[in-house]
Amino acid sequence: MQTLSPETLELLARIAFLVAAVTDGLALVPMLVPRVGAALFGGDSSRATPEYRYAMNLAAALMAGWTVLLFWGAAQPIERRAVLLIVVCPSILGIVAASVAAARRGVVQARRMVPLWIHLVALSGYCLFVFALSCQATS
Repeated sequence: MQTLSPETLELLARIAFLVAAVTDGLALVPMLVPRVGAALFGGDSSRATPEYRYAMNLAAALMAGWTVLLFWGAAQPIERRAVLLIVVCPSILGIVAASVAAARRGVVQARRMVPLWIHLVALSGYCLFVFALSCQATS
């Protein structure tokens, strides 16, 4: 099997970091603008309690920090490739588990979550693939 050049491997890893960073950055919008969240995933933004807004603002701050961390990872993607594992677990797995539970309880509409779930599964697969390639190439 032909191996990838270091440049190609670095590009693939950088893409993984950047797609994850943009994904997380975009996730800030429905967190900070309840009407956008309701339009995307269903629900009633006027029913958001102060406690809910507080929790969502805390989550948005953490998501913003994670977004910056992913851009940082993109600067040296091979050296920081272990972050790609954290993208998948606990981050993406946690988001998917929470959103499935919310869909089961009727908090969000499952049919509106499907595109997000597909994106997150594809991103997870890509991150794991790039991580495995980078480990194989550096061993």
